[in-house]
Amino acid sequence: MVASLTDVLASVRAAVRAASTLCLAVGDPERLEKLEREPVTLADYGSQAVILRAAALEFPDDRVIAEEGSGHLLGSAGEDGAAAIAALVGDAIGLPCSRHDVVAWIDHTGGLGGRTWAVDPIDGTKGFLRGDQFAVAVGILEEGVPVAGVLGCPRFEVAGTTGVLFWGGPGLGSFVEPLTGGEPKPVFVSSVTRADATRVLGSVEAAHGDPSLVRELIERVGLGGGWVRIDSQVKYGAVAAGLAEVYLRPRSRHDWRERVWDHAAGAAIVAGAGGTVTDLDGVPLDFTTGSVLEGNRGVLVTNGPLHGVILEALRVG
Repeated sequence: MVASLTDVLASVRAAVRAASTLCLAVGDPERLEKLEREPVTLADYGSQAVILRAAALEFPDDRVIAEEGSGHLLGSAGEDGAAAIAALVGDAIGLPCSRHDVVAWIDHTGGLGGRTWAVDPIDGTKGFLRGDQFAVAVGILEEGVPVAGVLGCPRFEVAGTTGVLFWGGPGLGSFVEPLTGGEPKPVFVSSVTRADATRVLGSVEAAHGDPSLVRELIERVGLGGGWVRIDSQVKYGAVAAGLAEVYLRPRSRHDWRERVWDHAAGAAIVAGAGGTVTDLDGVPLDFTTGSVLEGNRGVLVTNGPLHGVILEALRVG
């Protein structure tokens, strides 16, 4: 029997909450270098283990696309690092576990079902290392379409609460709740349509969204509500909650294509809140091409009414 999306969402929310708690429990995270000099920490691996444990135990037929693998962990952090992660994971799930358990969970790829978990255990690792924003992200895809997403945002503030969980999807609505627990509240994108009141979000890392291109667009369209650069898919949550109208992610490298786990959760949540997500050409994001969005160029996220205006400005530019 195939589990319902409601059951999967409940499990993912609990796992993301536990993984977010694990990340905050890592006091001074050690940076481990990966390919292309992207950093990773023990918290990345611990977070992925917590999330994929839930997938393996509760929904073993679901496929998994996840960012990390244990090979780099064992090569860079060694046995001591693996033991430290096992202790962190055990605290997060409330059960003792071994190094072998953790490695198996990190490397879990799932079965052959039609549902896929797209997992980024720490989206925005550089922000995490700086003590700034990061997100624990899980997108749920059915036949390649994002139907739900969960974002744990331990350092993001909404309505006076720091540390929140965003979740939702198309047809489900989208919600925010405290990471520590509490009643979910619905969120909706902003209704702003005036350019001079439009708030724009961009990436902190220049390689994740060329800031000069963002500035050019702001000036060309006259977007006057302010521009803030934030790490991770927290930006999707901000747009979904009506705290900004536009998130633009152009690329400084023409050959670069986005990773599925960097957008699946956020795209579902923004859609559930009434917003619009496409690439820079106005093409819907295609999550059917493996771990990379091969058919898309950049990402544009808006509250909806402003989407056409921004796309036209991008074409002119």
